Amino acid sequence: MKKKVLLVDDFPGVCDSPGRALRWEGYDLTLASNGKQALNALRSTGFDLVLLDLNITATAGWNALNHIVTTSLALPLILITGRPDQQPLATQKGVTAVLEKPLGLPLLLEVRERALTETAVVRGKGARPESICLA
Repeated sequence: MKKKVLLVDDFPGVCDSPGRALRWEGYDLTLASNGKQALNALRSTGFDLVLLDLNITATAGWNALNHIVTTSLALPLILITGRPDQQPLATQKGVTAVLEKPLGLPLLLEVRERALTETAVVRGKGARPESICLA
């Protein structure tokens, strides 16, 4: 069964390259362009990984982040941000990783693999894995 990935970003061009890479790697990819779409997708589909841009439509990225970390402890969550000053607060929320834009595909694929592997180990413990901060 293909792993399901939710990619949330309000700029379609940002999703193109990571989206192609994830599909090529065999992932079932769902795209969302705002927080409402992301939360609706999360309610209706079981995802294995979420890639979330923190800066979508004002506070929608932060709202989606708060929802995910409080309701889906075992779901790996990789945050994408163009603002390095957001990394400390995002890391405190217990995310799996924080990546800075522009995304480098080799780094994204490496972090994705690590997030899925580490989360599988932590999943039974009812806690989030330790955060990885990469710029």
